[in-house]
Amino acid sequence: MNVTLYVIDTSYLIELFGCGRDSSKMASQEVRHCFREANRSGGRFFVPLPCLFELGDHIADVGHDLVREQLVKKLVATVSDCLKDQKPWTITPTGKPDEILPRLLERFAPAASKEKIGLVDSFSWEEAARLKAVHSRYKARVHIWTNDRNLKRKEPDPEANPFLWG
Repeated sequence: MNVTLYVIDTSYLIELFGCGRDSSKMASQEVRHCFREANRSGGRFFVPLPCLFELGDHIADVGHDLVREQLVKKLVATVSDCLKDQKPWTITPTGKPDEILPRLLERFAPAASKEKIGLVDSFSWEEAARLKAVHSRYKARVHIWTNDRNLKRKEPDPEANPFLWG
């Protein structure tokens, strides 16, 4: 059984939601297309909790009151659905901070110092590695959907034609 798992970084979430000035029409259209195609192909989506926090911060910064209110409602509804049914995504982590943070900090320290990979990106990278290990018996492919080239280089299974913009 071959399955593809996608760890969704903040940059893709911003485009999926169309967060005002932080997103571009072209990138939003392409990201939505990527989601539709991956969903049709049976892909599974994982959103790290820190990326949701970053998305919420971007939504809170949207200047237009009505647009911001609509985005807030969309995020709340989406997260509520995820918590009930794990659809359209599974929100991670699935563990206690004292179990998650030591490995994360080991990954973060050298990556931040040498490769400019931040803590949230380190979390996404750690999730991708964890998912690859957990689903290895299914021969799962694991991609990180991000516009950050440094983070993209860390995905367990490089995508043939990744969508990167800007």
